[in-house]
Parts: sequence; structure tokens; C-alpha cells
Amino acid sequence: MILGICCLGVFAINPGRLAEFASLTSEWWSWSAVAVIVATSASLVTIGIRRRTDLLGSVGSVAALAYTGVLVLWLAGWNGATAQLPDLNGLDLWVIFIPQILGCVLVMGGRLMQALGTVVVAGGLSLGLTVAASGHGEWREAVQAVWLLALISLYQVITWAVIAGARRYDAERAAVAAEAVRRLHDRSRGSEQRRLDAMVHDRLIAILLALRPGPVSPGGRKAITSVLDEIADWRSEDGPGPTRVSAADLAQRLRLSLDEIDERVEIAIDGDPDADYPADASDAIIDAVGEAVRNFHRHAGVDAACAVLCDVRDGAITVVIVDDGVGFEPRDVPANRIGVALGIVERMHVLAGGDGRVESEPGVGTRVELSWAASAGDR
Repeated sequence: MILGICCLGVFAINPGRLAEFASLTSEWWSWSAVAVIVATSASLVTIGIRRRTDLLGSVGSVAALAYTGVLVLWLAGWNGATAQLPDLNGLDLWVIFIPQILGCVLVMGGRLMQALGTVVVAGGLSLGLTVAASGHGEWREAVQAVWLLALISLYQVITWAVIAGARRYDAERAAVAAEAVRRLHDRSRGSEQRRLDAMVHDRLIAILLALRPGPVSPGGRKAITSVLDEIADWRSEDGPGPTRVSAADLAQRLRLSLDEIDERVEIAIDGDPDADYPADASDAIIDAVGEAVRNFHRHAGVDAACAVLCDVRDGAITVVIVDDGVGFEPRDVPANRIGVALGIVERMHVLAGGDGRVESEPGVGTRVELSWAASAGDR
């Protein structure tokens, strides 16, 4: 957005010089130049507002070609006259202003070589046309122009290095965070696995080894059924459980349930680990998050990424599920599709203190927000 606004600044730097420069060529050239600069500025501002930085490379390339074309058109329409423009000792900033901005846009779009080419070609044309329009053509001006273009090119390389360093830092930070999450998942799965192993080995297998040939006694059947029911309850979480669930248990169950659906999903949980909640609130949150992640797994696309951000506080739970998948138009979802309506939104709305909403846009992704706040009796 700042670069887009700066493009318009060329008209404020020295309007008198610009008008004098434009008077040396055909009248239509002025309108063409203004149209290119204004269109470039509007495009960059729009990209900033919509946060579509993926378009910077394409927009920068088109703008650079258009601006270079405008410079060539000035030469084509030049009437051969000269004006009292300054020589390169006092060269106005506008001469090299636009090529430098377009170079920055291309660098931000990941196109360093195009940025350098724009500075050299468009910047060189700008300087050459200024020399032609002013009637100056000494070797000193040529040397100064080369140095000016070299300094601007060096600035583009420095900008590239800064951006590349920032991206590398982001990648390394993401890798460290992913490794920390992976280790946490491994510890969580290890703990639950040990619990299951204990039930199977210490109880179920011990009972089976104690059986003797012949019909199983009623006591043996009851003991086996009891262990199998406990394993089923551990697996499905459908059996009777405590009336309140700690934040730590909520976090563990949430991680395990998401791992079973899609291990690509990243989850971050923050807040008070000593807080606890009613079991129905915990179950509703986990089920709604699971439905949202299942929708991501089924519909978002193979290259999409998803993150679950959970905040657990005393008397409050907030979960945000975001993905960068294909998205959808919520108003176009058929009435018989109950995944979003019942599995997420309605599930939270029927819960006392619960709330949920789904925001999505085709081509942008989906955001699901779930929350629960305790009443005075739930604390």
C-alpha cells in the first residue's frame, strides 16, 4: 500500500518539471503516462488491502512493461525540441522514482532479476530521455547515470537479502514450532499408549491366560467384558466419565482426536492448565473441532494447511480453526448438508454458554470460531 501511494507521489515532487517534460512530446502521451501510474498505484493499494501479496510479482511485471512502453512512446512522439530541464548534477527525483518503486515491488514478489532489469532498462531510459529533453549529452552525465543505476540496483539486492533473511527466519521458526508440536504429540500418544498397553497386558491378557479349557465361567465373562468395555470407553470417550474435565485433559483429548483425523493439522494450546470445565462443554468443543477438521480433510484440498488455536482460561474456552483451502460460500450450502449446521454451529448453540460461527470465502479458506463461557453455576 505504501509503495502504491508513493507511485502517486511522482506528481507531487515537481509538477512543473513533469509538465515541461510532457510538453516536448505528443499530447496523448501525458494521458497514457498518467493512466499507467494511477493504475499501478491502484493495483498495489488493492493488493495491500486484500493482502494478496502472491500477486505482487505478476502486477510488478505488468507495471514495469507498461512503464517502459510509456518511455518508448515518449521518444516516438518527441518533437525534437528541448527544455530547460536540469542536467544530471541536479537531476529531479521523479526521473528514477517509478523504476525504483517497480523494482521494489518485483523484489517483494520474489523476482530479483526482473527487478534489476527494470532498474537498468526503465531507469536507463528515464535518464536517457531526460538528457535528450534537456539537451545535455556530456560524458560526465553518462558516468553519473551509470553510478546512479548501480546504486539503485545495489539497493534492490539489499532489499532482496533482507526479505530472504526474514523468510528463512520464518521457515526456521515454523520448523522449530512444528518439531515442538510433534514431540508433544509423541509424548501424548506415548502416555495414552502406555495406558492402553497396561489395560491390555495387565488385565485382559492376564485374565485370558488364567482361563482353563472348557466353558468360561460367568465371573470370567464378566471380567473380560469389564475390561473390553473400559477399552471401548477409552477409545470412544462415550462411557461414563467425570463431571468435570481439566484443561490438561481437554488439550490431550483434542490433540489425540485431531491426530486420528489428519496429522497435517497443527494445534497450539495456550492458557491456564489448572482450569477445569463441565464434561458436556469439553465434549461439545472436542466434537465441534473434530467436525471442522473433518470438513477440512474432506474438502479443503491436498495442498491446504490447517491450524487449530485453542485458549483455555478459568471459566472460558476459545478455539479457532483456520485453513487456506478452497473455501466455500456458506449461503450456497444445501439444507441437507448437516456437517456445518448441526455438527459445528448448532452443537455449540445448544450448549449453555456456547457459541460458534463459520466464515468462508471461495479461494481464500475457512475460519471456524468456537467459544464457551461458564455461568455462575458452572464455575
